[in-house]
Amino acid sequence: MAKILRTRHELEQYLNKSEAGYFYARYQGYAMHSAFQPIVSASGKLFGYEALLRVYDEAGNKLKTEPFFNSEFISTAERINFDRLARVIHLRNFAYFLSKGTLFLNLSPIAVVDSDKQDLTQKSFVRRIDELGLSIEQIYFEILEHTCSCDTLLVNSLRNLQGYGARIAIDDYGVEASSETRTRNVKPDIIKVDRSLLLNYVDGQRDELLRVIKLARELEARVLLEGVEDYRCYAAGKHLQVDYMQGYFIGRPELVDSLCQFEPL
Repeated sequence: MAKILRTRHELEQYLNKSEAGYFYARYQGYAMHSAFQPIVSASGKLFGYEALLRVYDEAGNKLKTEPFFNSEFISTAERINFDRLARVIHLRNFAYFLSKGTLFLNLSPIAVVDSDKQDLTQKSFVRRIDELGLSIEQIYFEILEHTCSCDTLLVNSLRNLQGYGARIAIDDYGVEASSETRTRNVKPDIIKVDRSLLLNYVDGQRDELLRVIKLARELEARVLLEGVEDYRCYAAGKHLQVDYMQGYFIGRPELVDSLCQFEPL
C-alpha cells in the first residue's frame, strides 16, 4: 500500500532535473511533466498561466489525464501523491522559466482533506514558494469541482490556505459536482466557468452562464471563462465583460520542454 508523501524529503526523492534544467517526477513507473497554458485579461493582457500535468507510461506513451486519475487501479494515497508531486514540479518550473504573472495550480479535494499533518504540509509549501523567489499572492489554488467526502473539512483547509495569503479559484464551475453552497462558503477569488456553459451560451442557451456570472458578482469573485476555443467564444467573453479568458484561441498548453529553448527569465 502506497504511503502518502507529506514532507519535502519524501517528495523530492521522486524529482529529476533534465539537462535543459526543467524538473519532472517519476512515480510508480510514470513520468510526470509540466505544461503551461496562458490566461489573459479581457483586454488581452497576459494575466498568468495554468499548470497542467502530462503523464507518460514507461514506454513513453502520453496518457489521458482524467481517465488515468479516475482509474480503479490508482489508490487514494497514490492520487494524493500524484497531486502533490505535480504541484512541486509545476512550482519549480514556473519559478525558473516564467516567474512573472500568476500561477494556477490544480488542487484535488482528496488531497486537501488529507488532514494528517495538513497544516505542516501547507506551511512547508508556502515556505518553498518564498525560497523560489515567488510571492504567495502569485499563486491561485484551483479547487477541482469534484465530489468531496467532507465539504466542511475542505472549506476549513482552503480558508487556512487563504490565511497564508494564497488565492482560491473554483475550477470547472457548472459541471455535475458543482456546489453553490461550497462556493459560497469558500468565497473564492475567481470562479472558472466550465467550457460547457460557454458553448451553450454561444448556441443560444444563455441562462446557465448568466446565473454563474451573477453569483460571482454577488460573491465579489472575478470570472474566468474556460474553453475559449474560437473567435465566437472570445467575442462572447468580451460582450459579457468577464475578467479573464483561457482556451486554444488564447493559447495552447506548452510543455515546459518547449520553454527550455529560451533563456530563463
